[in-house]
Amino acid sequence: MIRYGFIRTKDEIKFLILTGMTYLPFPVSYDAIVDICTWCDDGFGYFELSEAFSELQDSGHVDRITDKSGDLFSITEKGRETAQVFATRLPYTVREAAELSALRVIRKIRRDAQITAHTEQRGDKDYIVTLDMQDVFSVQMNVVSESQASLLEQNFKKHAESIYQELLSTLTRNYDEE
Repeated sequence: MIRYGFIRTKDEIKFLILTGMTYLPFPVSYDAIVDICTWCDDGFGYFELSEAFSELQDSGHVDRITDKSGDLFSITEKGRETAQVFATRLPYTVREAAELSALRVIRKIRRDAQITAHTEQRGDKDYIVTLDMQDVFSVQMNVVSESQASLLEQNFKKHAESIYQELLSTLTRNYDEE
């Protein structure tokens, strides 16, 4: 398979990982690291990235933090210093892409943290779905099946902003003039 991109060696992959992590204000999941790095360059694959990331943990450039949501990773001071020293080893376009990718992932993480949906079963064919967009609105709906509840949760998590706009538009429409 032909790969196109600037990053080819394991050291360059490590520098990319560290560069991307310097823009993160909080620990993130491994999936977020993969998202940041693979969005930047097509010159390497998942397994090369995994191997380089593991070595960065072993060398003390990246810390693993385990909490209730799973493993999270953050760059250490040693990692920041290394990223700064070797920053010019990566092409400017790749460094710029790493910054944009990290910011994109941060926005997604923050958005997802503000949008919650959960279901409570009250009885046979009686479910209450709570959909919440923190500090904006919250809705509780009664549904008759677990599959309906699941569909509401999935749609809300994916499209909360659009749902809010539709709800607001519907509630502020002047029905008397129609």
